[in-house]
Amino acid sequence: MATIQEFRQQVSIFFTKRAAALFNVLDALTTAGHVFSPVALSEEVIFQRRHSSIPDALNQGAIEVQGLGQVLYDLQPAEAEILAGYEVYAVDTTPTPRPEAETLPDRGQLKSQADTPACPGHKYSWLVRLVAEKTSWIAPQDIRRVETSTTDSVVAAAQVKTLDGRSDRPKVVVLDSLYANQVFLAVALVVKTIWLLVRLRHNRVLSEPPAPKVPGQVGAPRKHGAKFKLAAPGRPPDREETFILGAQTIVLKAWFHLHLYQLPDLVGLALRVEFLKTDGTPRYKYPLWLFWTGPLDVPLSLLCRMYLWRFAIEHAYRFCKRHLGLNANQSTQLGNTHHWMWLCALAFWQLLLLRPIVSDRRPAWYPHYKAGVVRPLTPGLVQRAALPLLLALAYPSRTVRPAGKGTGRPQGYRPTPRPRWAVVKKGQKRPKTVKKAPATA
Repeated sequence: MATIQEFRQQVSIFFTKRAAALFNVLDALTTAGHVFSPVALSEEVIFQRRHSSIPDALNQGAIEVQGLGQVLYDLQPAEAEILAGYEVYAVDTTPTPRPEAETLPDRGQLKSQADTPACPGHKYSWLVRLVAEKTSWIAPQDIRRVETSTTDSVVAAAQVKTLDGRSDRPKVVVLDSLYANQVFLAVALVVKTIWLLVRLRHNRVLSEPPAPKVPGQVGAPRKHGAKFKLAAPGRPPDREETFILGAQTIVLKAWFHLHLYQLPDLVGLALRVEFLKTDGTPRYKYPLWLFWTGPLDVPLSLLCRMYLWRFAIEHAYRFCKRHLGLNANQSTQLGNTHHWMWLCALAFWQLLLLRPIVSDRRPAWYPHYKAGVVRPLTPGLVQRAALPLLLALAYPSRTVRPAGKGTGRPQGYRPTPRPRWAVVKKGQKRPKTVKKAPATA
């Protein structure tokens, strides 16, 4: 109880405007279960205001996110797991589709599948601490909108640099293949406490170290050696391991001293991960390839577990969208949507800190045991039992006072129509040039 009370006191400091109303929305969001819209939170038992205070708090409120990020880093759960001596973090983006919001500024085309049309909207980049293996528990650390004038890699690199300045504790950030480019990986050359573990496409081509310069040879030293094709490595691995993870047999092979052609100064390890069936044949058509920028003496099995742990952020996104209404806000105000995204992350934080103290209220048909051990509480189970505890906690801000009846709009007032914004489309194809016929004599 002391930990959750400290969290609420610290967070309230960084609600610099409409603090009481924002905190009331946060508690209602934590216990709602199904959020159809922000204003629907006014029907929750824990909500103490009228429904009009919700859009007012989201539009007129203010959250000081830079100072809040340091508080969230300092309040990480003491039981958060560590692998090979490293805190494990993950970075990924989540889309917020807004196809009909013509008055919402800076919409871009979201990534879509080959058989589905592109949809306009916003993207948000989340940096989270992975708390417990084989669960969806995360501790959000930083949330930033990916503007159309930048890219996912640029925003993620800025988040990693900020995390590097939080403390001197060693950390690992795991990422998907979207970030396996020189724009993002260059951040590994400037950070001091962070190593990167990034997935590579199975057909990627890396470079071997260059041959040493011959005495008397003129010119600059070479930067690249022979090509190293992941689809067909040209030399035996430098290290191999085989281990069992659950019911899976995993074969690991590592090649040292490789680099991207566009980033010769960043030398790392390429790890090949292959999952086997019971008969010893590969389970998937292509193996999983990872690029590691840290020390070469880390056990390969732990590197594999670090990356597989990354999928916790995907499950957390699913929970936030289903039970915290991550995409339920349909406002066309950028500040409104920004505040809503942070309130959803802080609601997940409250569930994380309530996990050790809530009563186990799982349904009778819910599986209680696995291999003779009680299953850990999920975010959904904690949310079911969070209301009594939050009602018993004191609000860190002052109590609610009636504000009286508003004056409303003056008679004859006609608001100016809001501007319509075009969808920003990147990478548009250039028009084909028509070749002129040769002039005849």
